[in-house]
Amino acid sequence: MEAVKGYLTPDVLRGASSLTGESEASTSKALGGVIPTLLGGITSMASSEKGASSLMGLVHSGGYTSALDKPTSFFGGGSTQKMMADGQQLLGSIFGNRGSSISNEIARTTGVKPSSATALMSLAAPLVMGVIGKHVATHGLDAGGLSSMLASQKNEFASAMPSSMSKLIEGAGPMEVPKPVATESYRGTEPTETYREPAREVRHDAYSEPMRTEGSSKKWMFWLIPLALILLGWMMFRGRTANVGTGVPSTLSTVTLPGGASISTPQGSINDQLAQFLGNPSAQVPQTFVFDHLNFVSGTTQLTPESANTVNSLSKVLKAYPNAQIQLTGHTDNTGDANANHTLSSQRADAVKSSLVSSGVGAERISTTGYGQDKPIASNDTDEGKAQNRRLELTVTQK
Repeated sequence: MEAVKGYLTPDVLRGASSLTGESEASTSKALGGVIPTLLGGITSMASSEKGASSLMGLVHSGGYTSALDKPTSFFGGGSTQKMMADGQQLLGSIFGNRGSSISNEIARTTGVKPSSATALMSLAAPLVMGVIGKHVATHGLDAGGLSSMLASQKNEFASAMPSSMSKLIEGAGPMEVPKPVATESYRGTEPTETYREPAREVRHDAYSEPMRTEGSSKKWMFWLIPLALILLGWMMFRGRTANVGTGVPSTLSTVTLPGGASISTPQGSINDQLAQFLGNPSAQVPQTFVFDHLNFVSGTTQLTPESANTVNSLSKVLKAYPNAQIQLTGHTDNTGDANANHTLSSQRADAVKSSLVSSGVGAERISTTGYGQDKPIASNDTDEGKAQNRRLELTVTQK
């Protein structure tokens, strides 16, 4: 988001103001709502496999990075018309038939005319895609890496866009019912099969579906209550056994960082421990920590959306301690080919580095390596041991 805003120079704002007939102050305010809304819609689009693939297709085929060479050219002659036409097509790809409702909401919340909001969204969309395309090229991201990068900044986009916008952009882009995705948990759980619904509101209340008759409702309630208690007990038991050796309780802790930033993280988690270590002047380097709450799609370098919170909090900790330098080290269990495991472990360390760099951590502060299955910390003869061996470590090499 900050990279996009960097292209909104005074000359660009003046050109946009002249084009729309709005004051420069109103134009700047409107673009302040447009940019995070576009990024939020793109993030929602990329949350499904099909959407991420479609987004990557737009990045590669649109040639939008050329828009970054001279943004002021948006507002003169044929360039303006072409950019707006391209932008209109992009808005359709990102928001579907909700584009007009979204531009109306931008107009309502920022005080510009609906036509001005539409024009600004059309002009900003290619600029946003250009920045994303440049990031993809710089960091060599695939569709999964791009999706993870965007997911890691989802909360920042949501907090910057108009508060009423979240529901409008929910489920942006092409929709699908994805196939079950195998995920590997680094440290503490076995590989699991998880089913991901398309982006939408999830109801967690046990009785959200109305029953057809009063009698059937009572019967279902009679059976659901004990079953729910049994399931809850099983989940609590499994949660305890899955975390053996991690030392990560479920209680959340709010950690205040230098500079006023804060993170909410499980007590004893890597981010909790790392923040305490970096904040302790007497603590000596090197010091190694093992990631928790970090998962990859099985056999790939793609972080799951749920892992974004871990990486996002880690980036905040590292940015709060700018002198800290780290090494990320990947490990696997002994399943499969040893050479492939070595490559995969290195690539997963690189994937986490890429996410951190995307969040604003300097690339020069992070080194990566991978040992594959060569350095187990538990027996590979059991599922529990394999789960412990599939891990990513962070070593602080300088404070």
